[in-house]
Amino acid sequence: MTQKHIALVPLLACLAAGSLHAETPAPAADKPAPQVVQAGSYTYTFDPGTAPDLKGWLETELTPVVKEWYPKIVALLPSEGFTPSSTVTFRFQDDMKGVPAWAAGTTISLNAGWFRNNLKGEARGCVVHEMVHVVQRYGRGKNPTPGWITEGIPDYIRWFLYEPQTKGAELNRGNIANAKYDASYRVTANFLDWVVTSKNKDFVAKLNAAARAGNYTDEIWKEHAGAPLEELGTQWKKAREEKLAGK
Repeated sequence: MTQKHIALVPLLACLAAGSLHAETPAPAADKPAPQVVQAGSYTYTFDPGTAPDLKGWLETELTPVVKEWYPKIVALLPSEGFTPSSTVTFRFQDDMKGVPAWAAGTTISLNAGWFRNNLKGEARGCVVHEMVHVVQRYGRGKNPTPGWITEGIPDYIRWFLYEPQTKGAELNRGNIANAKYDASYRVTANFLDWVVTSKNKDFVAKLNAAARAGNYTDEIWKEHAGAPLEELGTQWKKAREEKLAGK
């Protein structure tokens, strides 16, 4: 599943000509008003947008996931001096050119058509991935973070922590031959899981902290996982091949 993470400069709202005291028009009957949910120190806005038929799914299926997992993601990805956003907006829209979802600042846009076809499958996990992007807030320092890491961490949290039972990032005999640690998304998630379970349980948190500060270098792998990146990639692939072979 392809997902897009983009950082956008917030747009200033334009005031229409007229009285400053004019009342805000009520939403159209076929467009439900956004629901604002307060949960602890966080505020979530769920906007059905162009998909009023998905309002019930937002309330009964997605809201509990968001309330449970946004704070968990914040706890998983701490760094010194960082304060995560206390507000997140989830909004359905149609003009997404086939992309299931993306995060821009603190707003997660959801492709209404894609979600209608995936409510029983990948829909909730897709949102978990995008919530990680909201929390990441990676810096643009002298060492920008490679894209495969930016996307690999959300898929690691999604596939190995949120929904490990689906085995959605497992390697198999059909894909392991071409698997490489920097393939991004699910494959990188699999690599990160191996590093966490076999080298350093805190590695993803350390990797995230360096990325957020704009200080990522390949040296972090040797420093916190015990070997250079390429060597770790070789060890990971060998371990996965042996597992498939039943050794």
